[in-house]
Amino acid sequence: MTHDFWQNIFKYQNLGFDPIGWISNCSNEVDFFSLEKSFEKIKHNSWADLSWFDSFQYSGKTPDITRRIYKVNESISEDLKNKKIISLMRIHNEVAEDEQSLSHLMSNFYGKKPPKHQLRRVVLSTTSQYESQFGLVDYIDTHRGNKIGYTAVNISSGKLIDPEEEPDSMVNTSIALASSLENLLLLGCTSGFRIVPIYDAPDEGLLDRIRTNNDKFAAKYDLLLDDYSSLKLGKLFYGSTAYAHSTKELPVRYDLIQPGMVLILTDKFGSLTPLSIYTIKQIGEMNSILGKHEPIDISIKNEIIKSLTQPRFSLGKIISKYCTDFGKEVDTNGNIISVYPVGSDGILALINLSKISNTHIVVNEVPIKHEDLARFATDEFLVSNSTAAVNGCHLIISSEDLAPLILEDLRKHNFNPQIIGFVNDKERSMVTINNNINKYVAAKHITSLFNISA
Repeated sequence: MTHDFWQNIFKYQNLGFDPIGWISNCSNEVDFFSLEKSFEKIKHNSWADLSWFDSFQYSGKTPDITRRIYKVNESISEDLKNKKIISLMRIHNEVAEDEQSLSHLMSNFYGKKPPKHQLRRVVLSTTSQYESQFGLVDYIDTHRGNKIGYTAVNISSGKLIDPEEEPDSMVNTSIALASSLENLLLLGCTSGFRIVPIYDAPDEGLLDRIRTNNDKFAAKYDLLLDDYSSLKLGKLFYGSTAYAHSTKELPVRYDLIQPGMVLILTDKFGSLTPLSIYTIKQIGEMNSILGKHEPIDISIKNEIIKSLTQPRFSLGKIISKYCTDFGKEVDTNGNIISVYPVGSDGILALINLSKISNTHIVVNEVPIKHEDLARFATDEFLVSNSTAAVNGCHLIISSEDLAPLILEDLRKHNFNPQIIGFVNDKERSMVTINNNINKYVAAKHITSLFNISA
């Protein structure tokens, strides 16, 4: 088994892809907290306002997207008519892990773009191969007309893959495409879903099989698909831009968060850890350590992969249900006030939410799926953040009166939600959390961000 596994690893590496680079962080994307920290080091950063989402008002017309591919050491200076841009970069690990280098790269790449091109959503994927780096920018042209809602747009790489699968597997393609839809569903989008795949491979045969996978995914979920052709760089890659529409006000009113509001977690933290441990076991080099713990059941691994490949459209419908109609005032008691994605960031999402809303959040519980395994992975420093989660794990802030209705709807659609805390006060960013997070997070630079209560 180990021999076959390594044969697959070498196959991916020869195609210019890191098949196991995601293991320790449960993702090969730079987390949003690190991205923002590097961005803040840039002296003149008025050319962007980074966020986990981007949106614009919807007039009933489909936005036009112009895609450009660049080298990572280039500077964007094209002056296209499009006013919005969304971007993905694949950068070397050494750059991603150094705040100063990352700041310099972003400043050089984006800093010379025309000011009219608004930039909010940037995703950075990592690689150990210098020749696999690239920068991608989708220029979005919005349309005039009577506004009837919002178009939300997202971009994503395949945050991880299943290295036991072949490079042309439907699984790996689906993980990348489903990932780009996740934030749109969290925003309450319910219509007009369209995906624009980002993909590449060294040979035409593999490219054709990936294109077929893209088509199958779109057909399975009744999605529109635009094929903008491959990156034409000759290195294996999976990713996607996606957008969708909502005729409701988006649940991102961080300014309306009030003390006493409650914090709902839609599903438990920690659901990605078993996949990392399972994959480490296949590598075979740490079996003496892993021998201390029971092997990961293949059914658990398959359940995780399944959750990564299937969009949870029910989430979008639930969120939309509790949002006010487009153009109407938000009811702080009867509407969802704000949402924030968790995913592979795990409990770091709490810090990000507190920062963006400038609130003091008190967390009473940190519900962990596969709790014993999370502690084991942390004790042995196998996973830096064992709270990383699969699709469907997010944060919602609402009034205490509304929360039971949201919880009931989430449970009806096979989520495992619970209230984990509340908003203590405003005008300061802080997360107070109990000290057991040290059992689930090995990375001290993460735990040091929290106010730890006894």
